[in-house]
Amino acid sequence: GIEIRHPGTVVIWGDLNPGGSVVARGDIVVWGRLRGVVHAGVDGNIKSAIAALQMEPTLIKIANLVARGPEKPPAKFYPEVAYVTNKGIRIARASEWGRRAGG
Repeated sequence: GIEIRHPGTVVIWGDLNPGGSVVARGDIVVWGRLRGVVHAGVDGNIKSAIAALQMEPTLIKIANLVARGPEKPPAKFYPEVAYVTNKGIRIARASEWGRRAGG
């Protein structure tokens, strides 16, 4: 149940387990399983993103938007990115998100 707060981007080399949370002004990257609470763009930056090798968050926040994690974990995992669209927070495969972002 630890909370990490940082005024920039946070990179976690490992897992973020349930009960843990990360709050950042910039992006959040979890090089592992994301199963806790994450809040990127805490000062209202809707361009912030959250990325993980295995995305199973309890709760995701980007700027002032909030999304819950899936009720059941997916059958197959792949790197994903959560980002803001005009329809709210969306999650896409990292490979697809990179193409949408222009590279």
